[in-house]
Amino acid sequence: MTDAIEFNKVLKEWSERFISRSMRNYMRFVKASGLSLSHFSILMHLYYRGPNDISEMGGHLDISVAAASQLINRLVDKQLVDRAESPQDRRVRQLTLTAKGRTLIEKAIEFRNQWIERLPLTLSEKQLETISASLRDLVTAEHNLDSQ
Repeated sequence: MTDAIEFNKVLKEWSERFISRSMRNYMRFVKASGLSLSHFSILMHLYYRGPNDISEMGGHLDISVAAASQLINRLVDKQLVDRAESPQDRRVRQLTLTAKGRTLIEKAIEFRNQWIERLPLTLSEKQLETISASLRDLVTAEHNLDSQ
């Protein structure tokens, strides 16, 4: 039981540090871009989930369709998002990332993760091997949670 308690304690500490450092870098990038966090949320949603319509985006952000439309207008004006008629329903506006929008998000992800690139420089070869093996086990264990 002590092993599980210690594991949870260390994992929670690592998770908090990982999220804190990653989000700090991400927020710096967002601020420097001149866009709002809501704008970036739309871009990230389109990046990870693919095309969406305006009402789905409003639901994702928990705002009205009109408010979502205003946010999206700015992204369209900046050529980060394309808005076109849905092939299934001409009344629905389908949103997709432009190449410029995809590039911006990829830069944000890279900037967010810069600190990870420096982390191995602070560890020995043996530590790197041990941690890599443990993280692979952790990823496998997390995948197995869904099948249980």
